[in-house]
Amino acid sequence: MNNEFIKYHAGSDTFIVQKKAYFEDCVTIDGNMMVGAGANFWHGLTVSGSLELGKGSFVKGDVKAENAIIGSRTEITGSIEVVNDLTLLDDVIVAKSATCGGELLVRPGCSIAFAKADSTLELIGKVNIKEIETGTKVIVRSD
Repeated sequence: MNNEFIKYHAGSDTFIVQKKAYFEDCVTIDGNMMVGAGANFWHGLTVSGSLELGKGSFVKGDVKAENAIIGSRTEITGSIEVVNDLTLLDDVIVAKSATCGGELLVRPGCSIAFAKADSTLELIGKVNIKEIETGTKVIVRSD
């Protein structure tokens, strides 16, 4: 892993990645992670704690985290799997599945192939979800 783009904040156990950073290998973080805008991960991203992925980021692979907020206009070519709550901000593209063990909030313009939330799936505005797991509680709201 390329450490030149990463700073560590010990008080919050958070790794902070500068904007427009890129990683050629799989990234595995033991702790929390905040990623600046426009970051590129050329393989998967695994975070044991909370993940905040900056807007306009790109992940060519799967994303795994405890909790996650995915910034607007981010593209994930694989799946995203979150243990608790997952928030997808405006215009996020998830090529495969978005699953979480808590609440899944999907903002306008998002595109997901498959969605599953153990608690609630909340859709805001116009979203494109090809398939939703049966038995998932869905709440739909306008902007």
